[in-house]
Amino acid sequence: MKGRRPLWAAGLVLISGAAFADSARVWLERMQNAARTLNYTGTFVYRHDRLLSAMRIVHRVAHGRVTERLTTLDGRRQVIIRRHGQIQCYLPHDHVEFIEQRVMALKAFPALIPTHLKTLRRYYAIHLGGLGRVAGAVARLVVIDPRDDFRYGYRLWADRKNGLLLKATVINQGGKAIEQFLFAHLHLRRTIPASAVGPIGVGHADTYKEERGELFPDPTPTWTVTRVPPGFRLAMHLMRRMAGHKGIVQHLVYSDGLAGVSVFIGRRAPRKPVHAQLYRLGALHVFRAVVDHRMVTALGDVPTLTVETMALSVRPLTRRLGPAAP
Repeated sequence: MKGRRPLWAAGLVLISGAAFADSARVWLERMQNAARTLNYTGTFVYRHDRLLSAMRIVHRVAHGRVTERLTTLDGRRQVIIRRHGQIQCYLPHDHVEFIEQRVMALKAFPALIPTHLKTLRRYYAIHLGGLGRVAGAVARLVVIDPRDDFRYGYRLWADRKNGLLLKATVINQGGKAIEQFLFAHLHLRRTIPASAVGPIGVGHADTYKEERGELFPDPTPTWTVTRVPPGFRLAMHLMRRMAGHKGIVQHLVYSDGLAGVSVFIGRRAPRKPVHAQLYRLGALHVFRAVVDHRMVTALGDVPTLTVETMALSVRPLTRRLGPAAP
């Protein structure tokens, strides 16, 4: 009958749509596997707010553990080493070394790979895009669009041969690219020596002034976020002393499997009025405010709505909890 689709045709559409989504999931799994198994060196470019910076990366995998050394190629020199849950940042100009414990629920390029792929589809529409060229390689595009205003969209380009993430673009609610990481060149290596991911080019690292952050177990957190956007779950809670800062703060980490938000509950606020502050750097939003007489900071690669909603709903656990965010 004219104007009506046969039932068998509708069935084919449903099957092909499911297969297409499964293919996107396969590509995300390939990205995860490549990040855990491949050795490589290269240079990537970070673009945000009409600014451009470049970093050299050495990515080493040995005995199932990943170590990375990143070196800035413009501006003041910085050498960052990420290994075994720890981040070391050397600032040769100031002769200072910052050491922080890495929060694994919060991701950084080139490890911007989603986890919990099955539940991720509730909050993102995920599908395959076309083919293109990135860093001289043929790459497959995976499109990730948010289903609400609490998170951003992503365009992930993976090497067609090995699945390695070559390019990542963050898209805001208006469809505009607000942040982008892009490999300019990349070389796969069979092996990389341990010395290649050490503090190379910083002089005598043992003479640097060390500023060390500390983590403390927090079995019974005393604060919580009462308006958590859909899909975000508490990934961890701990007490920490930030490198270069005095005092201990409570740190709550929320993640939806792709985006992450850190909420810090600090010391008692001063008696004088403190106005709420909002900062943005690329996709990163930082919101600070006095909530329940405490200095609260929420930050993450999420829209303003998300950090404001979470920060302003921080309450002591002893108080009756309010409704969740719609």
